[in-house]
Amino acid sequence: KGSSNGINTSYFNPLIFSEEDKTILKDQLGIHPSDFVFIFVGRLVGDKGINELVSAFQKIEKENTIKLVLVGSQEDDLDPLLPETLLQIQSNPNIIAVGHQTDVRPYLAISDILVFPSYREGFPNVVMQAGAMELPSIVTDINGCNEIIIEGENGVIIPVKNSNAVYESMKKMMEDSSLRTYFQKNARPMIVSRYEQEVVWKALLAEYQKLENNV
Repeated sequence: KGSSNGINTSYFNPLIFSEEDKTILKDQLGIHPSDFVFIFVGRLVGDKGINELVSAFQKIEKENTIKLVLVGSQEDDLDPLLPETLLQIQSNPNIIAVGHQTDVRPYLAISDILVFPSYREGFPNVVMQAGAMELPSIVTDINGCNEIIIEGENGVIIPVKNSNAVYESMKKMMEDSSLRTYFQKNARPMIVSRYEQEVVWKALLAEYQKLENNV
């Protein structure tokens, strides 16, 4: 199914976090209980689609009470963000940048939708992790992302480098609660059935055994 090592779905499990746990973290981050929360996890660089994401968020926040949580380190050397994007991240109270985190699960647990508008990936762990935590995802039509996410089943697939597509998909996912509930219901089972580590390990073992038998 694409992944080289799968995912530990016992570790990435939303049941680990109580409502109290989530309320405490939201309070710490300044997230109101009624806020709708989008999340991005990854390096804050141009190739991850952060410029498009922040631009789309600026449009959608004018119409709604929402937050955008950015989990990941900012890298200014090789692929820096646009100055206007950096200014928004630094000054917009509805954009919460928490930097690199060794454990992303609590942040996924308090979020509603993963937005991952990357330009290119191998096989992105974060999309699997979000799915295992019962989050629908908005992803770009690139390798890996378009394997983990099945359009209309556990998320939405959009064109690369398209801020308007990011905006339209964020708006639709937020406003259509029945669609969002359907995606949430499918998100974890679709990860468990395809990417649980034991499933991947058994598939790899079978492949090696087949090769060995052909020698």
